[in-house]
Amino acid sequence: RVVHRTSQSKPCLFNKPHGPTVRSLRQKRRTTDIHVTTPARVHSWPETSNVSLRLVSVRLLPLLLTGCAASYAAPSTEPKSCVDDGKPYEQKTLGDRVTFLAAKDLGGRVPGSDGDIAARAFIADKFACLGLSPAGDDSGFQQAFTTAEKQTTANVVGFIKGSDKEVGSEIILIGAHHDHIGGKLLGANDNASGVVALLGVAQWFKQQEHAPRRTIAFVTFGAEEQGMVGSQYFAANPPGALPMDKVVQFINLDMVGSHKSKGFVAAMGSFAKQPARKILDKIKKGYPKLNVGLGGRAARSDHTPFCKQGIPYVFFWTPDASCYHEACDTADKIDLPRMADIAALAGELGWSLSQSRDDLLASRKKLRCGQ
Repeated sequence: RVVHRTSQSKPCLFNKPHGPTVRSLRQKRRTTDIHVTTPARVHSWPETSNVSLRLVSVRLLPLLLTGCAASYAAPSTEPKSCVDDGKPYEQKTLGDRVTFLAAKDLGGRVPGSDGDIAARAFIADKFACLGLSPAGDDSGFQQAFTTAEKQTTANVVGFIKGSDKEVGSEIILIGAHHDHIGGKLLGANDNASGVVALLGVAQWFKQQEHAPRRTIAFVTFGAEEQGMVGSQYFAANPPGALPMDKVVQFINLDMVGSHKSKGFVAAMGSFAKQPARKILDKIKKGYPKLNVGLGGRAARSDHTPFCKQGIPYVFFWTPDASCYHEACDTADKIDLPRMADIAALAGELGWSLSQSRDDLLASRKKLRCGQ
C-alpha cells in the first residue's frame, strides 16, 4: 500500500492484490479518501493534476505472413523501410496496431503462447524496418528467458546509437510490456497501447534530421503480468550494448489508452529535482488536451527493477476505471486521440533528455529514482 497526499491533503491509497481473474478495479469514494483495489501495480495519485522462438502454429502463419485477419484491420505487409511510412502518431495506424495485438487470434499474448510469438515477431519486424540496431540474442532483437511456469518467451530489444563522443554511451531507455493474461482478457489498453505508443516514438526518432546525442533503447518486456519477469531479467542480464550503469533515464509506457476514464495521464516518478521534471514542466504546455499529473510514486510495473538500481523513471499511465484486467479491455475502448498525444509527449521527453546538456549520469548518481 502506497499513501500519497495531494495538495488538498486527501490521501489516495492504491492496494493491488494478486489474482488477475477477479473483478480488479473497484472504487470506494468517501469524503476524504479514495480506495482502488487492483491486482497488478501499486500507484499513487500524482502530485499535480493539470525466448527462444519455437514454430508458430499453422493457425497463426497467415497472421504473421500477411499481418491481417478477417476479424480485425491489422497493418499489411511492411515496406523494406518503414521510417517514412506515414505519420508516427496517426490515429488510424495506432488503432490498427492495437487491434492487431489485442485480437482474439492472439489470445491475450500469454507468455510462450502462439499469440505471444506473433506479437514479438510483429514488434521485431517493426524494429527491423525502422532500422534499429538489434541487441538481443544471436544478433537478433529477441532476448529469450524462461518464466517460473516454464514458459519460454523474450524481451524485444533495439536501439539507436548516440552520436555524441562524450555522452553517446549514456542511455535513455523507453519500455513497454507486450504480454497480457489471456483467456477472455485480450489487453488492449494493458498493454497493447504502450507497445504501439513505443513503436510510434521509435518511428518519430528515426524521422529526425540527426541522430540523438545519447543512445535511445526501445525494449518491450515479456511476462510483466507474472511479476515483471522480463524487465527483471533484462536489468539483471543487460545486453552488452546497453549496460545498466549507462542508463540515465527509464520511460515506462503502461496503459496509456484510457485518458478519458478519469481525465488525466500520470507521469509518475517525475519528482521536482529530476531533469525529466524540468523538461515535462515545459513541454506539457504543448498538449492542451492532456491533463498531465506530475510526480507521485509507482510500483509493480517494469520501471521497478530499474528503480532498484537507482535509475530515474517516468511512468506514463492512465487509470482504467471499468476494464482493467477485464474482458472489456478491447481495442474499441481505446482513447486514440489522447493516446496519440501521450505517445508524442513521451517521445518529446525522450528526445529532450537525449539532447540535454545537463549531466544526467551525475544526476542519476545523486538523485537515483527519487524514492
